[in-house]
Amino acid sequence: MTSWRKLERSLDSRVNRLFGETVRHSPQKSGKSDPSRVISDIRAVLHFGGDDSFSAGTGLRARLNAGEAELVLNRADHPDLKILPGDLIRATDRQNEWFEVKSISDRYSGLIVASLNQA
Repeated sequence: MTSWRKLERSLDSRVNRLFGETVRHSPQKSGKSDPSRVISDIRAVLHFGGDDSFSAGTGLRARLNAGEAELVLNRADHPDLKILPGDLIRATDRQNEWFEVKSISDRYSGLIVASLNQA
């Protein structure tokens, strides 16, 4: 019998592969580039929504206002990535839309979810 965690990892990977897009993580410290952390291009699901929107595949329900988004990262794909509030995220596949990380939730076993505001 397949374990729940193995199925979860497989699904998280598939969702990221099918619905993910390229984003650039630009670490910041006190409003300036943080040279102690590396700028990186990553693949993640960038989720925009309206009232009570549902993100396909992740099982996450979120209420997002205008100018807000969520970045859903597969933890297994980015084990060393450290995203902090104040960091910048650029949606490179969406005409260079910029977002600032508002908060981070790592309470999901296989996912890291960053709440974003348009920058």
